[in-house]
Amino acid sequence: MGMHASAEEAAPNPKTTANGAQVMRSISVSENALDTSTEGTGSYTSPLVTVGKGTQSIRETPQSVTVITRQRLDDQNITTLPEALKQATGVTVQRFDGAGNFNTYNVRGYTVDSIQLDGLNFGNAGNFTEFDTVIYDRVEILRGPAGLFQGSGEPSAVINLARKRAQADAKFKAAARVGSWDAYRGEADATGSLTQDNRLRGRIVVAYDQRDSYLAVVNSEKKIAYGTLEFDLTPSTTVSVGATWQDIDSVIDQGMPAYANGKLLDVSRETYIGADWNQQDLESKDMFAEVEHHLDNGGELKMSVRKLDRYMLYKVARANGAVTPAGTTAIQTGLFSPDRDNVSADAYASLPFTLWGQEQNFIIGADWRNQDEKSNTSPFVVTTTQNVFAPDHALVQPNFIYTTRSEVETEQYGAYTQLRVKPLSWMTIVGGGRVSWFESTSHDLLTGAKTADYDESSEVTPYAAVIVDVLPQVSLYASYADVFQPQNAVDAAGNQLKPRTGGQVEVGIKAELFDQAVNAQFAVFQINDRDRALSDTSPGAPVNASVAAGEVESKGFDTEIAGRLLPGWDLIVGYAYTDTEYVKSAASQVGQVFSPTTPRHVGNVSTKYSFDSGLAKGLSVGGGVRAVSSFFNPVGTVRFAAPAYTVVSAQLGYQFSPSWETNLTLNNVFDEKYYEKVSNAGRQNFYGEPTSIALSIRASF
Repeated sequence: MGMHASAEEAAPNPKTTANGAQVMRSISVSENALDTSTEGTGSYTSPLVTVGKGTQSIRETPQSVTVITRQRLDDQNITTLPEALKQATGVTVQRFDGAGNFNTYNVRGYTVDSIQLDGLNFGNAGNFTEFDTVIYDRVEILRGPAGLFQGSGEPSAVINLARKRAQADAKFKAAARVGSWDAYRGEADATGSLTQDNRLRGRIVVAYDQRDSYLAVVNSEKKIAYGTLEFDLTPSTTVSVGATWQDIDSVIDQGMPAYANGKLLDVSRETYIGADWNQQDLESKDMFAEVEHHLDNGGELKMSVRKLDRYMLYKVARANGAVTPAGTTAIQTGLFSPDRDNVSADAYASLPFTLWGQEQNFIIGADWRNQDEKSNTSPFVVTTTQNVFAPDHALVQPNFIYTTRSEVETEQYGAYTQLRVKPLSWMTIVGGGRVSWFESTSHDLLTGAKTADYDESSEVTPYAAVIVDVLPQVSLYASYADVFQPQNAVDAAGNQLKPRTGGQVEVGIKAELFDQAVNAQFAVFQINDRDRALSDTSPGAPVNASVAAGEVESKGFDTEIAGRLLPGWDLIVGYAYTDTEYVKSAASQVGQVFSPTTPRHVGNVSTKYSFDSGLAKGLSVGGGVRAVSSFFNPVGTVRFAAPAYTVVSAQLGYQFSPSWETNLTLNNVFDEKYYEKVSNAGRQNFYGEPTSIALSIRASF
């Protein structure tokens, strides 16, 4: 968790207008913020990140960090967060539908349950898709617990999505893409100053994406629009406001069933189990406002508020039973319609000061967030069967009637502080803590009855780290990070159990090479997830009673090299090893794998070489490899196991002029047939995507 880097000093800057006159312009707060932007850098890494509070270098962040830059998103024709995170070191994407709109992300054996939008915390999307990546400058992933600035959560990671900012210089970008399975996409992006003195700037981004799928019946249509305004109240104070709207209409697919003995189906990858009337509609609306003020000494004051509303209609016929010897599976139908509203606010001060001849820093802040989710559900019942080898999708659609209406409201707020001290020029000590309050209440909206109510008060989350500069560009670090997670279980007296606590010790080395063009890092970690709810087996204990006595351990290491190693050569190499185990649990679980769906080994390589001279000038070639070891999901005594797989991609680009370029990507070059996810006999077993191709053309003026 880092500190704010010193802001540039405001200074007059002459600008020549179209009629030849000169006006004086100040360097604004927003322009200083653009120092963290990866857009236009052409880089596969970034010297600075904003995950946490303020801005810091990757080397000065005492936890493992990955940045997926705008250049990498464009080069690889990546348009969704799940596609991006598959390229990130140590991240496993678990999808829940064929169109890729339902996903969870797993890091170090745990699900990521908090996603940040420009540093503001929101609950993980879960049953809701994230915004298209066309509106983002970069994706930042900080691995391990982040309770200091997050509050409650799993000890996995924080994913921060940093939006594109309005810029003073007028720019217009457009892109068009075609691809396999009738995929068509268009993008437009315009930014610039709206006043002569550049104090008011704006940006608008729109995209339309329509595509079918390698799965029969499945298709998706997406529309997104994003706009933002930034206004400099003074040379040191900027107000930013903006909004995003996204609408997705698609066919919901819940994966294939398997045999009761754990054997997976071997069928065509286009096999779709469901009805031709399956429907998944998602609408998301986001509004935000920020005020940033830079102090003369390099400090920063920032206040942010954000409202994110998400609605979904989920109408499905899906597999709900093991494949029989005759090749059929039960089909379950149902309707689900959740409406989730989130509001988050955060205010903090980053205050540098001088002590012992060194610049120190102190952060103090507070945040609040509220999530209100109302859900309407019809009964999910088995209505027919379907042949998995020759499915008939013309199923009769039931007359769905909502029989369950529920509401879950979760509120969390807290205060945090962090002190970053350099007692010596080559040593940095970081210490901090957070106090959090958490409350969740559930109601049955049909009866008005309260169905659940639990809270935590004054939960303390500590953080500590030390960074030692062994060379000007190389640092060793050790850190302890903590996070808590409330659990809805009670003891024998009916009292709520105390929260689980996930503490991580991480030791690593980081280096900035070639004038910060390359970031290299290696980290070893161990997470101990304590006080997990276990059944109370003591004499006379109620059937539903639990004790906070369980413990899980996750340990391993990850390493990454990212950036431009030689002129024209960009490379990212990442590898993660993760080993999870029940340490204290029921006797049958002790020593067993805690997160069997997390592959023990995951490796990624992505590279591009751009020719800048000779006959090949303007040409770029590249590719990538993702290798994943075997994984499984146990259901009782049966294992649903997926073998290891390796997927290769290729990339070819050409820069016609400074304004025009084209890019061709080929995914799964060798058409590897593999299971990307396994779950159970009923459904949720997914093949990975077959060979696909995408061609994009981009213009920039």
